[in-house]
Amino acid sequence: MTADRDSLLESVPGPVTPELEQTLALLTRAREGDGAAANELFARYEERIRRIVRVRLGPGLRRWTESGDLVQETCRSALESLERLELESDFDLLDWLARIATNRIRDLVDHVHAARRDVDRVQSLEPAAPGQLVGAALPPDPRSSPSEHAFRGEVRSLLDEVVATLPEDYREVVLLRDYQGAGWPWIAQALGSTSVHAAQQLHQRAWIKVRALAAPRLAGLRGE
Repeated sequence: MTADRDSLLESVPGPVTPELEQTLALLTRAREGDGAAANELFARYEERIRRIVRVRLGPGLRRWTESGDLVQETCRSALESLERLELESDFDLLDWLARIATNRIRDLVDHVHAARRDVDRVQSLEPAAPGQLVGAALPPDPRSSPSEHAFRGEVRSLLDEVVATLPEDYREVVLLRDYQGAGWPWIAQALGSTSVHAAQQLHQRAWIKVRALAAPRLAGLRGE
């Protein structure tokens, strides 16, 4: 295993820590109107959901909204639906939150497509000013010699950006396994794979692609 791969693997959210009893206790209190319990419940998953949202948004949609805004919308929507939630594991709660976030992103996609149609109509009548870049992405902000803490943050951001650019099947298997912590039987069913082994092979190919795409920027972060 290479050092680069270590850095990337250490930056994934990893499996969900099984704390179902505590989660159910918080859920019961939240359903009874305990705001502090609801905040603690969602805080357990906020960073993980934020990274899932960041990946699903990709660079294009991030021009239209902030990941944090969608996370807050997800938590507000979840709070309104707590009575309908049934849990058998902490993964069930994370999966539920991830699906709410995905639906919010789909709504955003519809909004963006409508807005772009309006922009296209305007631009067809009024060309962009000389030198104006419509929809240009900002270049990455490289760090030549970051501290260990900063380096880990950079690698997490890099991984999210790389996963967001993967083909859909690669992106989904990485999100399900490494970001949501799903088990292989669940992943195989969700992806429509013929077997757990097929899903695992897809995951291996996805990580080969991730490491290849991330390698040049990882070297830059290390100052190599």
